[in-house]
Amino acid sequence: MKSFNAFATSLLLLILAFAAPVHAAEDGGKDDWLKGKLFGPEVILQHQSKLKLTEKQRDMIGAELKRVQAQAAESDWLLMTEASQLQELFDQHPVNTKAVLTGIDRVFAAENRKKRLFMEMLINIKNALTAEQVAYLKSVSEQP
Repeated sequence: MKSFNAFATSLLLLILAFAAPVHAAEDGGKDDWLKGKLFGPEVILQHQSKLKLTEKQRDMIGAELKRVQAQAAESDWLLMTEASQLQELFDQHPVNTKAVLTGIDRVFAAENRKKRLFMEMLINIKNALTAEQVAYLKSVSEQP
C-alpha cells in the first residue's frame, strides 16, 4: 500500500508538469499521430483499476516518474538560463545575428532535450505494460 501511495503521489506531481504535451497528443493537436500509441501517466492513473497493474509495474512507473521529474527540473533550469541569455542578446543594438541564432539553437536544444525526456518516459511506461493493458488503453484513447 505504501508503494501505491508513493506511486499515486508521483503520478499527480508529474501530471501537473507534463499535462500540456500529453493533452496535445490526445486532443487532436499537432501530435495526433501519437494518439493511441503512447499513454500519459494520468491516463494510466485514471484506468488503473481496469489495468490491474502489478506492484512491479507500479514501482517501475513510479521510478520512471521520479527520474523524469528530477531531470525535467534540470532541463527547465537550463532552458531558463539559455532563454535569459538570449533575451540579453536581443536587447543589444545592433543585434548580433550570429550570436542570437546560436542562442536560439541552444534554447531549441534545451526544449528538445525536455521533450525527448518526456517521450522516453512514455515509451518506457508503455514497455512496462502488457499487450492486454496497451490494447485497453488504446481502446479508451480512441473514444471521443
